[in-house]
Amino acid sequence: MSFKPSELFGKKLSIHSGIVRGIEKNIEERDVINPQDPVSKKSTTYTYVAKFDLDGTPIIAKFQEPYKIDEGHKLSVSGVQTNEYFEVIAYRNETIQYTGSNSWFLTSLAGIAFALFAGFIYFRLVQDPQWYEQLTLLGFIGVGIFLVFRGLFIKEALELLSQYR
Repeated sequence: MSFKPSELFGKKLSIHSGIVRGIEKNIEERDVINPQDPVSKKSTTYTYVAKFDLDGTPIIAKFQEPYKIDEGHKLSVSGVQTNEYFEVIAYRNETIQYTGSNSWFLTSLAGIAFALFAGFIYFRLVQDPQWYEQLTLLGFIGVGIFLVFRGLFIKEALELLSQYR
């Protein structure tokens, strides 16, 4: 018996496969204030969004990097069903032989760094923490743990996709 992150999130991963029809591409732009940058103090992040139909199933894919999906491509997607769409976690484009997803490794690494930083602050820098400091640090550790499991969830989706051939 093995533990799967999808069980923790309460979401069942599944796979859909077919031909891409009616693709709508969009880029969501978000301004992020960066206090360390003395020149612009602002940077922009992008989320690449694709909505399309995959053999009768409405699909939505959101990634931090440009996706390689076009009209008529044969695609296999791994993800979870929401009320409106099938939300893609990872995909394999059979037409151009490309597999894409958000980075599970970087997500998990960010979670580990978050939790370790909070632990370092708690044990090394705060001598007699007040309740609000403890609560804040506990929140940081919680976010770190969530990011680690989110990264493992992405990895599970990639593994499920690689088994489906």
